Amino acid sequence: MRKQWLVGLLTVGLVVCGLTGAGHTKVEASATTDQFISRMSSPVKKVATKYKLYPSVMMAQAALESGWGTSQLSTSANNYFGIKGAYNGASVTMNTAEYNADGQLYYTDAAFKKYPSVTASMTDNAELLRNGTAWDPNYYSGTWRENAPTYTAAADALNGTYATAPNYGASLINLIQTYNFNALDNSSASTKGSSSASAQASASAKVDYYYGADSQTAALGSNYKHYSIYDHVKGSKHAATKFSWSKVGGWQARPVWIDARGYKTSTKTNWYRVRFSKQTTSKKYWLYSKALRFPKTTYTAYKKKC
Repeated sequence: MRKQWLVGLLTVGLVVCGLTGAGHTKVEASATTDQFISRMSSPVKKVATKYKLYPSVMMAQAALESGWGTSQLSTSANNYFGIKGAYNGASVTMNTAEYNADGQLYYTDAAFKKYPSVTASMTDNAELLRNGTAWDPNYYSGTWRENAPTYTAAADALNGTYATAPNYGASLINLIQTYNFNALDNSSASTKGSSSASAQASASAKVDYYYGADSQTAALGSNYKHYSIYDHVKGSKHAATKFSWSKVGGWQARPVWIDARGYKTSTKTNWYRVRFSKQTTSKKYWLYSKALRFPKTTYTAYKKKC
C-alpha cells in the first residue's frame, strides 16, 4: 500500500527493540519500566497536551517502539517512536521489520531520524500526528483529542496509518491498561495551557461522542442538500469548517460508513462522523442525522425449542 511506504514508520520494532511477537506487551514490572515511566511522564504530558493528543497513547507508543528505552535506536539516536528519515540532516541506519499489504512480515534496512533530545523526539512525533502527510494533512486526525473520545479510539486510529502491524492499536491499549498510563490523560487536563481550552469548552455547546462500529453503514437521504457537511460538529467547542456538496461529491443514496456519533446536548440532536469509503483512513466529515437514511431492519417471528 502506497501510504505504508511513504509514511515509513517503524512498526513493532522486532529487531531494533528486541521484541519477539504479538505478546510483547506482557512485560513484567521492573526497574527498567519504572525508570522509563518516571523519566518520560513529564515530557510526555507536556508535549501531548500542547498538541492536544492523548499522553497515554504517546507513552505507550514510546514504550512499545523503544522497548522501554532499551533499543539501540532510542539509546543512540533518542528516537523513541521509530520515525524514519533524517532530523536536521542527522540519521542512523538500522534493520527493521515491516508488514506488507498482505500481512506478511519482512526485514529491511532503513534510515531513522537521530534527535538531540527526548523532547525533540516526542515533539517530532506529535507534529507528525497533527500535520499528517504531504498528501493528507488529516491522515492522523483520528488520534486528535477533538476527534477521539477515548484513548482507545486514538490508539485504534493508528492501525493501518502509523504502523503496518495489524495488532498495533491493541498492543498500545494493552500497555495503557497494564501500566495505568491513562492517569496521564486525567492529570494533563490541569497542566499549563489547558485553562483556555476548558473555558472555551464550557462556553460552547456540549457534545458527547460515542464510537460505533466501522461496519455500520447508511446513505445520504433525499433531502441531504438541506444540510451542510462539516469537519466538526457545528456549534461544538471546535471551530467547524463547512464544505460544499459539489466539492465533496454528494448524491441521493450515496453510501457512507459511520465510525462515530455525537450527541449535542444543547439541541438534543444526533450527529454522525462519516466517510465515503470503506477505508478507515479516508477523510471524515460530520453530518446532522436528518441528512442520512439508515437501513431498515425487519424481524420475523422465530420459535426455538429448548
